[in-house]
Amino acid sequence: MDSDEEFSGHITKKIKITANNGWEHVFARGGIKSRFTKTTAVDATEFLKNYRPRARKQSLEILISLPLDILFEIFGRLLPLDLLHLSRTTKALRSALMHRSSTTVWMAARSNVKGMPACADNMSEPAHASLAFDMHCHNCLRPNVRNVDWNLRVRYCQKCFKERTEVVDDKFKKTYGLKLHHCLSLSMTQNRNDARCLILDRESLVDELSKLRPEERSVLRGLKRDAVLVRKKHAVLCTKWMEGEQQSRWKELDHLRSLRHDAILEKLIELGWEEDVNKLPDRHTARIYKLTHFEDHPLVKQPKPLTDRIWQNIQHKMVEFMGQMREFRILQERKQQIRERQSLLATIYSDWQREKGYHKYLMPTAADLFGMRQVRDIVELPAHLTVTTEDFQPVREELFKLVDTWKRCNGHDLRSDLLWRLEIHPPYWLDRLSVQCERLAVAVFTCTGWLCDDIPEPSDSPRYMYFPEYLHHRCNRIRRRAWNELDPANTFAMGQGYPGNTVQREWSTDDLELDKKASQTVRNIIDACDLDWREVTVSELDNLDPRLVCLKCSYGNRCDGERPMMVRSWRESVKHCAKKHWSDSTVKWQKISDEESRSLRQDQEEAAASTTIPPRKIWRCTHCHNKPEEPEKMTVQGMTDHLEDHHSIDLINQVAGMDFAEALDVPPITIPSVKLKPKAVDP
Repeated sequence: MDSDEEFSGHITKKIKITANNGWEHVFARGGIKSRFTKTTAVDATEFLKNYRPRARKQSLEILISLPLDILFEIFGRLLPLDLLHLSRTTKALRSALMHRSSTTVWMAARSNVKGMPACADNMSEPAHASLAFDMHCHNCLRPNVRNVDWNLRVRYCQKCFKERTEVVDDKFKKTYGLKLHHCLSLSMTQNRNDARCLILDRESLVDELSKLRPEERSVLRGLKRDAVLVRKKHAVLCTKWMEGEQQSRWKELDHLRSLRHDAILEKLIELGWEEDVNKLPDRHTARIYKLTHFEDHPLVKQPKPLTDRIWQNIQHKMVEFMGQMREFRILQERKQQIRERQSLLATIYSDWQREKGYHKYLMPTAADLFGMRQVRDIVELPAHLTVTTEDFQPVREELFKLVDTWKRCNGHDLRSDLLWRLEIHPPYWLDRLSVQCERLAVAVFTCTGWLCDDIPEPSDSPRYMYFPEYLHHRCNRIRRRAWNELDPANTFAMGQGYPGNTVQREWSTDDLELDKKASQTVRNIIDACDLDWREVTVSELDNLDPRLVCLKCSYGNRCDGERPMMVRSWRESVKHCAKKHWSDSTVKWQKISDEESRSLRQDQEEAAASTTIPPRKIWRCTHCHNKPEEPEKMTVQGMTDHLEDHHSIDLINQVAGMDFAEALDVPPITIPSVKLKPKAVDP
């Protein structure tokens, strides 16, 4: 007995350790034992004074214990998406919300969404809410799926949509009949040839029809068609509502981005970046120079309000970004300063040409001057210096020397290239520099430039150019600006009459191509005139103005005074050979007699005098030549209006050769062909 009492005296009471009282019992027994530290009772007492037990986690279990009328009143003030989330928390809440008696709760929640259409008759409220607000695929549960097909009443990702639907095409109609698809809901797609239906709907309908008699099938088809029409009307309403919701959401996000954008700009201005903020590059400039536009910056375009804490986190990155924008701004201002100085030089150069009358000759472009060392030394002076007209006075005094050097260099290169292309080799020409082979009639060129390709010649005839037309051709001094060239260096944009992306360039004949077939045709024509093609120039052949007959068109028959033949000028003969005979080098020509040629020329001159010639664009403004925004060639009336509007020169004071001059890249007037019976000519 005593032993039992002793034994019972040693029995201790069991203590239940919980999250609220655990630390109290631990420190009441001396704290946590450690071999490094020794916890005393004083430490435990001090800890218990400052110890606060954790707050107990709240549970939704007590929510279901509330009366249903109170519970439904609370749920009716929520949104449908909130009810969906609640139904997925506990089984009790799910059973309460998914019961038919809670339909009024779902309807009340739906009424809290502005403009949301009513639920369809054959669709439950939770299913309607899930289709409208859940953002996952209804098949594979993939998140962030925003494509809802209200006709099929599914939200599928792209992969599941292809797997669980089928195309209603000719094969489908051949397999299941021509009327089955009218009883099925089809996907709302813009492509009518790609209408799709759910495979499950098709299978259930086919099974249902197979169990009915023919007269019952027709009744079922009618009911299904009516149901499809009702579903389509409901789908149209839901689609419009969802599109409106998306638009309002996008506007809300854009508004948040705008507020964040303005707030960041205000912060940057407070830090002293006002000048750089006002001169930030636009979106087009940023794209060309491969910069990040300010509105597209990852820290700016976020649809979140800018708080002080967020600004502290992003301030150093935004300051670094503005430093890059400042470097870009300074570089662009330097380019603009250089362009202004070059524009000043172009004005001086144009006025010098007009005073000296040098616009009648081949001259370097303003872009050629920009590349010369004497000009670069002045144009590229430091940014803090102001460059005026007086600073370019030394260049103006040396312009004649600079132009003469340019002419000799380019003339030597052109002549050397022509001698090689025309196969004129020494010892026939001993001194290449003394031979002006560019004037020869056999030097026939065509242009392969982009501007000439866009403007074809009438009647599909090739446009051949002779001296001096090909030297002054517009494509020799202009080029197309690339899409990523916002401000190309050492050039300026051309003006009215040119495409908007046209800029001036250094003079070059890279776009010109010597047409060897046309050159051979001119040789044959000169041989028919008993002349040497190595010596005959364009001006000499124009002064001679021979009239020729194509012997291939006459089947080898020569002029006999009885047979009618087409007589052409030498330029038109070259075009005729190219168009009708594909520039055949074997085509022979016969020159008619000089007497008939003079008579024919006289008749044509009299006919031309009595005929009204349409105005031609052959005039250039000498005030705008080689300046920025230089216009293209104009008619007489266009030139008169231009001088009055842009240079304030009245019609009475306009002087030809001083204010405007005939362009040197204009071909002579076409001489029409004439049908004659030319007399025989002694060989």
